[in-house]
Amino acid sequence: MKRIVLFVVSCFAILTIGAAGAYFTGEAQVPENMIRAGSVQVSTEPTSSAISMDALAPGVTITKPLTVVNTGDLPINVVVTASKKAGITDFWEALTCKVVSDGNSIYDGPLSTMRTAPLALAAGARSQVQFSVALPPEAGNEFANDYVKLTLYADAEQVH
Repeated sequence: MKRIVLFVVSCFAILTIGAAGAYFTGEAQVPENMIRAGSVQVSTEPTSSAISMDALAPGVTITKPLTVVNTGDLPINVVVTASKKAGITDFWEALTCKVVSDGNSIYDGPLSTMRTAPLALAAGARSQVQFSVALPPEAGNEFANDYVKLTLYADAEQVH
């Protein structure tokens, strides 16, 4: 009987020591996680002929709007440039342009070398940019009936 009691006490002691090292645990799952890269996209309104004008005379300034839209999902800086595609080079080089956005001048100089200061746009934001194009008052008859065909480029880069 002593052996049985000793055996039962020993088993109970072993079980008690083993149980003292046990811990409760739990687990939670968070499924379906996805990570995507953002995008840089820009558009303009109108999409063509934004600063087209007829009958520009010496000493006259004509102002035309262009809306730049951040259609991507990252903040961007937009720089607008112009490139001559056809026309009379002397006329192209004589034209001046002042570009204003939200009351701030972002370019003022020859249209032929236009490169605006960066225009910051948050994702989904838009800004109206005003282009004031002029033929200097000292321009003479040599520019009568001249023309230039140009393309505006709105180049966007992610804000760093």
